[in-house]
Amino acid sequence: MVSARHILLGALALGATAFPATAPVQIAQRTSPSAASLDDAFSAAVKEKRVPGIAAIALNRDGSVLYKNSWGTVNIDDDKSAPITSSTKMNIASMTKSVVAVAALQLVEQDKLSLDDFVEDYYPEWKNISVLDGFTDDGEPILRAPKTKATILHLITHTAGQGYWFLDEGISKWTEWSNKQETKTPTPLAADPGAGWFYGSNIDTLGYVIEAISGLRLDDYIEYNIFKPLGIKNSGFIQADMYTHRRHENGTITATAAPAPISPTAKPGGGGYLISTIDDYSTYLVTLINWGTHPQSGATILKSSTIRKYVFTDLIPVAISGDGTCDFKQQGPPVGIWESNVQTMSLSSEFLPGTKKGWSASLLINKEDVPGRRKANSGAWAGINNLFYWVDLKSGKLGAVFTNLQPFLDPEVLGLFDKLEEFVYAA
Repeated sequence: MVSARHILLGALALGATAFPATAPVQIAQRTSPSAASLDDAFSAAVKEKRVPGIAAIALNRDGSVLYKNSWGTVNIDDDKSAPITSSTKMNIASMTKSVVAVAALQLVEQDKLSLDDFVEDYYPEWKNISVLDGFTDDGEPILRAPKTKATILHLITHTAGQGYWFLDEGISKWTEWSNKQETKTPTPLAADPGAGWFYGSNIDTLGYVIEAISGLRLDDYIEYNIFKPLGIKNSGFIQADMYTHRRHENGTITATAAPAPISPTAKPGGGGYLISTIDDYSTYLVTLINWGTHPQSGATILKSSTIRKYVFTDLIPVAISGDGTCDFKQQGPPVGIWESNVQTMSLSSEFLPGTKKGWSASLLINKEDVPGRRKANSGAWAGINNLFYWVDLKSGKLGAVFTNLQPFLDPEVLGLFDKLEEFVYAA
């Protein structure tokens, strides 16, 4: 288990003229003795190569800066490589999921989609999807038809059964079996839709639904309807600036791959296609904390009622029939339990241990206050390259750290993220 004090722990488009395309406002950085101490902690970690280049930010609800700084370079092995700044483009992986969920909720507001709609109505491939029901003695998968039909609500809450292979032993074993077959078949579900929380490629499927309804490629829909209205200009299906890094078994970190250009034939996946900057993503987060409207530009991407009902409310009791009843046994891990069977990809732990947790429209929800930190019903999530954020609706504060390091749940990065949150609530 990772040891950190707490672990925080992817329609017709509206025209660009529908909203003012205002660039994120830059505000002077505030300083204090506590901020200097936080600077020292991040700086020492980078200087001693305990983490690669990293950026951090914390904002108030009005967009004013509580903390903002960056350290190191895009390549830990090359001191002469470009310095990390708040505009360094990084692979944000599963931080994409929240943006895609907001895109889907826009279609809900336009009455083009309902969370009760069946997935197969928009994505016909799901009419023939199977559930993995174990393996024979000879190692052959046992597949059956789902007992329930998956809905859009199931996708947006990771309760459709689409678990990632590295988080589910059954799907991992199926993947090994599938790789040996000449004829490839679709990955089965880990469980029936609505039977449990299985974090995985559910939001990829949601992206296909958005494309089917809007007639646009997913990245184009998000560009027109979320990024342009918010003045976000350095995010999308684009090439990153930062190298991929890996922490090895002896604790050292090296750069393992340079950022690669996007292939002309590549298609964006809703679960993790975005490259973004900490400036851009915090612009998106400060919009969420203001009930869907940016506090400075006035651009609106969702109604306040939608934000309240879906983004900062635990939807698990609705998505999982029987949740909370005495005789119900949920399949899969409880929300927030992270059990990786590939430690080179991700470590195992629990997000916010000791805190009651739920899941909203693609955010982890803490259902009670974290003492001295975020208030109940805050939303949070992460990217597998060790990027983390939280959004505290009640306190009006948010924070994030951006880097690019594997495996996920790195103790050093989590420790710095913890210090950031500690600073924000002590300020």
